[in-house]
Amino acid sequence: MYGSRVLNNKINKKAQNFSHRLRIIGNLFLTKLSNIINNQNLTDAHTCYKLFESDFFKSIKLKENDFSFCPEITTKASLLEEKITEMPINYNGRTYNEGKKIKASDGFKAIYVLFKYRFFK
Repeated sequence: MYGSRVLNNKINKKAQNFSHRLRIIGNLFLTKLSNIINNQNLTDAHTCYKLFESDFFKSIKLKENDFSFCPEITTKASLLEEKITEMPINYNGRTYNEGKKIKASDGFKAIYVLFKYRFFK
């Protein structure tokens, strides 16, 4: 199960949660790309809230140690035909001054990781 920051939220709430409109666009793009590549229908593929059965989680070998964990585990779940459901969550996004660490380069790496684990296992 994934916690979705955008499920059942209006666009003005999304902007507040992500703290910047560019993050909304980036998240929408990455989620859409992930859905196409992994044949899924998620609203927030790169959420920080993820819950898996321990047997599934122990059965996969994770390699990424940064924000690329999100596309890695989503793709590996898809390859194992693990159904991911979403639940709306409350989330208050931070600014860079408040400690936000993700950058545009992490988005490009996410694209690379999606393709890496889907097509070049």
